[in-house]
Amino acid sequence: MLLVFRRAAGLTQEELAKAAGMAARSIRDLERGRRVRPQRRTVQMLVSALGLGDADAAALLAASRSGRQVSPPADDCAVGSGLFGRQDQLVVLERAAGEARAGRGGVVLVRAGAGMGKTALLDTWAGGRQPQEILVVSASGAELEQGFAFAVLRQLVEPLLARAGDEGRARLLSGPAQLASHALRVEGTGELSPEASLGLLHSLYWLMVHVADEGPVALVVDDVHWADAPSVRWLEYLARRLRGLPVLLVLAGRPDNGAGIEPMLERIAGQPNCRTVGLPGLDIDSVSHLVRASLGPGEPRFVAACASATESNPLLLHELLRTLADNQVRATDDQAHLVEEFRGRILARTVVKRLADEPEPVLRLARALVVLGDEATWTVAAELAELGESTARELGGRLRQIGVLAPGEPVRFAHALVRTAVAEAVLGPVELAAGHARAAELLRRDGAADDLVAAHLLLAEPGGESWWVDTLREAARATRGRGAPEVTSAYLRRALREPVSVDERGPLLLELGKDEMQIDVGAAKHHLTQASTALADPYALAEAASLLASALFLSHEHERAVDTLARAVDDLGQTDDGGIGLAREVSWFLQAQMLLIGYDQLSTLPAARRHARRLWDHKLAGDTPGECMILAALSASATTGEASAQVANDLLDRALRGGLVAADTSHMLVTLAGLAFVATDRLDDAVALFDRVGDTGGRWGSFLMVSSAMTWQLLVQARRGRQLPLTADFGHPATTADQGLEPRVRLSMATQVGESLIERCDLTSATEVLTADADFDRVGWTWQGPALLARSRLHAARGNPAAALAILHEYGAEANRVHVMSLAYVPWRSRAALLHLTLGQRTDALQLATEELELAHQWGTERAIGVASRCLGVIQGGHRGLALLREAVAVLKRSPARLELARAHYGLGTALMRSREVDEARQALTQALHLADACGSVLLAGQVRGALATAGVRPKPAPPAAPSLSPTEHRLVELLRAGHSDRQIAQALLLTPHDVTALIEQAGRKLGVSSRTELASKA
Repeated sequence: MLLVFRRAAGLTQEELAKAAGMAARSIRDLERGRRVRPQRRTVQMLVSALGLGDADAAALLAASRSGRQVSPPADDCAVGSGLFGRQDQLVVLERAAGEARAGRGGVVLVRAGAGMGKTALLDTWAGGRQPQEILVVSASGAELEQGFAFAVLRQLVEPLLARAGDEGRARLLSGPAQLASHALRVEGTGELSPEASLGLLHSLYWLMVHVADEGPVALVVDDVHWADAPSVRWLEYLARRLRGLPVLLVLAGRPDNGAGIEPMLERIAGQPNCRTVGLPGLDIDSVSHLVRASLGPGEPRFVAACASATESNPLLLHELLRTLADNQVRATDDQAHLVEEFRGRILARTVVKRLADEPEPVLRLARALVVLGDEATWTVAAELAELGESTARELGGRLRQIGVLAPGEPVRFAHALVRTAVAEAVLGPVELAAGHARAAELLRRDGAADDLVAAHLLLAEPGGESWWVDTLREAARATRGRGAPEVTSAYLRRALREPVSVDERGPLLLELGKDEMQIDVGAAKHHLTQASTALADPYALAEAASLLASALFLSHEHERAVDTLARAVDDLGQTDDGGIGLAREVSWFLQAQMLLIGYDQLSTLPAARRHARRLWDHKLAGDTPGECMILAALSASATTGEASAQVANDLLDRALRGGLVAADTSHMLVTLAGLAFVATDRLDDAVALFDRVGDTGGRWGSFLMVSSAMTWQLLVQARRGRQLPLTADFGHPATTADQGLEPRVRLSMATQVGESLIERCDLTSATEVLTADADFDRVGWTWQGPALLARSRLHAARGNPAAALAILHEYGAEANRVHVMSLAYVPWRSRAALLHLTLGQRTDALQLATEELELAHQWGTERAIGVASRCLGVIQGGHRGLALLREAVAVLKRSPARLELARAHYGLGTALMRSREVDEARQALTQALHLADACGSVLLAGQVRGALATAGVRPKPAPPAAPSLSPTEHRLVELLRAGHSDRQIAQALLLTPHDVTALIEQAGRKLGVSSRTELASKA
């Protein structure tokens, strides 16, 4: 360690000794490990002399306590190690480790070409670590394992679980880390649902949090360019969440490998906590040193020729020098021309040439090992090479002697470049593919795992063997349970290249489409469409139709989705299920999905409405899961005005009593039920369902579910009348890292924030928030309506009632065209009526206000009746108007709509002032002010204060403006108030513990408090 820091500082031993007030011999002894455990004062003197920062000082102190030498001097390095001249890189690793030990996790990404010494660098650094200082676990990518699911992850995590023991293992995999069991093939874990598999990376992150609770840990991955995609996805996910964790991630790989994982590695490199390390070619002094070690003193031109021929690549230089030594070449300038002959063909003229001189059995073994890859068993290698096992082992020794294989067991090539060179020399593409086919057969017969057999089948040409398809499907099934859809899809695509029967092809296409739904909706549509024409089983056809409809919905092809489901429902109606009711139950699920999709867009609403009317006639009780799904879906029909709020509530009650929550694994209908309860003003019931969605999202690691639940919970607050001071920024790290908000959620959140900003008279910010969304035309009319109302309000607030009215009439024309009369979410008529009144168009205003009051009584909630009554009362005026306003106040008192009640009190107060009923007017206005201030409506409170002043009342001063919190900060504070710990909050909101700490501090600064307790009590 001391040597590393001294060289980084550019000091000689004598210079450091003088600066530290020590003897030069003491420095030499410390660097060579001859002095164990130096005194703390000695270390402090060295820290001062070297000018080390906190992290480096901590690293030097830790090394001194362990009494060991971290990295050997360069002169002691093995000639072929590739580590020569890598002291600067070791310094970077040491500093990063020091940061990690201090709880500031980070990434070191080593990018260098093949043969530049990446492995030697990692081995040297990792080999010198002590577990009590930082626990190091290592893994390596492999060409043949790129198609495995979480191969690298398992190499890293399985040793950690093993060393923890049974009790520790249970703790590591507890709570939010529970789903990680699937990726790790823990015994007893079932198949992972598609919904839950989306949160697998989050669960694996929490596994590492639990590991780090025991102390600092370094995860070292060599040859990351060959790592499997699921593992690299996890590494990228982890890299973004290391702040505040004592975890160091060290990755080494080739740059610009062109593989599918390269974009993920680039994103890791772009993280602010990532140190990127390169490995340049050896300098001329290092080349000279290595030449001297192999051939004796080297003359300048000879050394330069060696550097030029190998481009200073340590591996190539090692092979060149070995060959020159075998041929007794002297390192003199007159021999430099011999070196030049090797340029560009080092391995071909060294390792491959040595191999070519070997007898045929050695070549056959080399071919077999190229096919099988590293860590092949001698049994299979021997059989593939058509040799006896003992003979293969003996010939393996010869391959080690000539530099093809690395020394020792398990079987490994000396380097990946050597394997590539040997493969190009002894195997053509046809032979290689045939070798993989034969290897798959041997491994299967040997009882190897399906994924290992499948890895070779992926590289073989179609062979027509029936067991190939079976093996690939079995490997896909096993992988599906581990949450790696890209790997599963690769197996099934390969299976489809085989000549399968019509009976086999349909199920294969269905399985493939189902897996592709998680990674490539376009490909899923293609294969599910094919499956629909190839399948014969009615229930498989129904599943294909459901998946295809989901894919079409996600692609905004609603008409095709509804048609697909309608055909599937008709087909099921012709199915004889022997009277057990299975066809009918499956049909209910499809029809519920049809209603969900159909009511999302105005273009499909008429067809969905016709189907809903037929379903109403069944008068379902909710006795089966399918019936519960139908009842919940019919609530969408009710909230468009086709039934009353009471009917909608009855539907939802029956669905929930029948087990909707258990039946709806995706929680889409549970969310719909919550939104329907919002429409019927059963807000406590809505909150309970949204809490359930959020809890499930936290367990599954689903940001979509968590962000949706947060948004709908804020919607409930708005429906109660609370104008929360929220920022437009959602405030969650996920919205700026791996994913943004889902378009419907984003539009709903923007609408709520925009409405709140209007109420708080911040029209500039409201304009920014309510600017047209790029996805506005694709989110569905249900979500567009509230946004259009908010934009209309903004125009009116900015003094442009004509523009505000135009927006409402355009929306109303579309709604009337498809006979949508709902007041559940978009009471556009009352808004338009008041704008008409502002423009002096009283007749139009009365017509719209009268229509809305009639519709409000049909819908039946106090909110709808109260809002419509207030509107008509204001327009009507006179005694009839006063009666309507009094009715509005009385009705709204029974509703949870506090801000609407404040508006009704204000309308009544101003009307009473015009009737010269001053005392009653003052009472109404005082009540309006109290409610407006309590709700946080600066706009309404300002209007009421003006009216009170006119009435001769001096109103109380306006409360100070509350600081704005992001939606995430607001939810965090709510959880604080509920008594949640920081870690529980992190788990619930899909944050890291460090994120929670930072957000608590940030919210505290905004609210002017300095402690967690004060924050919880003040919010």
